[in-house]
Amino acid sequence: MNLRFINKSLEALLVFVFIAIVVDAAIAFDYNFDGRFRSDARWIPDSPSGIENYDAATEIRLGGYGNFIQKPAWSLDYEILVDNRNAWGASEKAGFVDDWDVDFFRAWARLSTENLELRAGRQQILFGAGSLFRPLGFYDNRVISSVFPQTVGVDSFRLTWHSDETTTFQSWLVPAKSESRMIVGGRWEGLIGGMETGVAFQYHPVSDLRNLANFDKELTQFGYHVKGELEVGFWNETRFDLESNFGESLIRVDSVFGTDYTFDLGQGLHVLLEYFISSTEKGFSFVDLQGDQTIHQIGFQMDQPIGIATVWRMFAFYDMLDGSFQWAPQVEYALTDEIYLYLQGNIGGSVKEKSALGRLFRDSSAFTGTESSIGFSMIAFF
Repeated sequence: MNLRFINKSLEALLVFVFIAIVVDAAIAFDYNFDGRFRSDARWIPDSPSGIENYDAATEIRLGGYGNFIQKPAWSLDYEILVDNRNAWGASEKAGFVDDWDVDFFRAWARLSTENLELRAGRQQILFGAGSLFRPLGFYDNRVISSVFPQTVGVDSFRLTWHSDETTTFQSWLVPAKSESRMIVGGRWEGLIGGMETGVAFQYHPVSDLRNLANFDKELTQFGYHVKGELEVGFWNETRFDLESNFGESLIRVDSVFGTDYTFDLGQGLHVLLEYFISSTEKGFSFVDLQGDQTIHQIGFQMDQPIGIATVWRMFAFYDMLDGSFQWAPQVEYALTDEIYLYLQGNIGGSVKEKSALGRLFRDSSAFTGTESSIGFSMIAFF
């Protein structure tokens, strides 16, 4: 399986669409416009010397979705969204983001029957039970404590089969963009004993997908998640990474245990807690910032609606070994049904003296993105 096969498959799909449209005059093509405008600005009071004490960005997302073909037994639909982003300030100067970038957010076509779907293009591959920590988020690039977090997606083929209303099997192919290699994976999800259960597998060769964690390593990855509710919600999500190093198999394990509950206070006070542990076998190529082979972190979230237009949220993360933390309060206000305003803060620090190399906060002469800040965002949908 290689890139030539992928290209030929895409060509075949496009030819099929063209022939179907020409031959069948009854085909109904429709288009629904979709878009949004976003503006972000934040002030960084303790930015390193010589670094701007602000960050700012604007984004215009334009596109649409609809059907190419709609038949009683099958359909062919699509979604195309393009992001135009401009950024300036500390993050742009540090090289974390480009000053100007245009790219697809979504760009896929999907052939569907009653139980089967084949989708090709830039799409979201996202699953698992974790909320703040996501071991099975192979392609999840969200910052979950940010304003309106969304994962960009990945160029891929994905086959989905719904065997019944609660059971799904998926498989995917992702071009590694390196010597015609392919990332291949699959997952099953269903109910076992009333609990949402899933298992996943992925073979990850060396790739050139630099926004993918451990892109330059060859890994065999597999994991599971379970999620249920007995008065309180509870879940566990775990991933195993196997690496072959000079004939020796080495392993890394990431796991999260979580629980949540909504208290009958006001319009409902939702509280969520997760414990994350990562353990790496000695010799595994991944090297932690501080050289630790085992990492323990705690994540906490609270949120509550106030009236019909306001929601407040609070995120907190704490590293139990190095003492670093991040605290991110947030207020969302719905100005209209299409316009949302956000006020957000990020407070980073450490409860221990040695904070310079903390995993969640770094006290450095260079800009790291973990500095404390306060910001404002506006998102308008149209």
